[in-house]
Amino acid sequence: MGSDEGFLPFYYGNDLNEGILVEVINEFTLQTGVAADFLPMARKRQPWALERGLANAVFANPLWMPLPDRMHAVGPLLTWRDRVFAQPGRQPDSFNDLKGGICLRRWFVYSDRLERRIGSQLVRHDAYNAEQMLQMFLHKRCDYIVMNETEFRFLAQLGDVDPELYRTELVDAEWPVYLGILNNETALIEAAEAFFSTYTIDVEAMLPKLPRPDR
Repeated sequence: MGSDEGFLPFYYGNDLNEGILVEVINEFTLQTGVAADFLPMARKRQPWALERGLANAVFANPLWMPLPDRMHAVGPLLTWRDRVFAQPGRQPDSFNDLKGGICLRRWFVYSDRLERRIGSQLVRHDAYNAEQMLQMFLHKRCDYIVMNETEFRFLAQLGDVDPELYRTELVDAEWPVYLGILNNETALIEAAEAFFSTYTIDVEAMLPKLPRPDR
């Protein structure tokens, strides 16, 4: 299981094997006795790993679940939201109120309602990753950013910044995260279904305990 440094659940450590969902699976192992190893891998290579027996489960969104006809989805375990954050005093009530500069991640896909504002009411400033985008925003190079809300809270915490000063009610996109398990792994599916039927992921409680990312 795994992802790259741009996806918060697996984002730090030399092997990219620490993060929110790693902590969850470690708890799953303690309670069920099902051992787990983590294999960092680009999303496009996950089907290859599953087909060759290098992995039997992934964390994924239904829209990009690898081998969907051969996977059993457990969950959703949690929901990730891309939220609009604004400079203090500029909290918008709707996307139509967004005017000025906006910092976004280069090559990232945003909603149509946001894209329609860019170039007419919004000047876009691109960053290569979340850390750079947040620094541009905190140094007031733009009026708004769109970031995963958990990622924003975690990075703000590392910088001793109060995230509530910048929060708005505008959500650009949200998606559920599932544990996708190969459907021939009956014992693993049964253990995961039983465990996650009662287990609640408290992301807010985990954030202060996560170590600073290695770079």
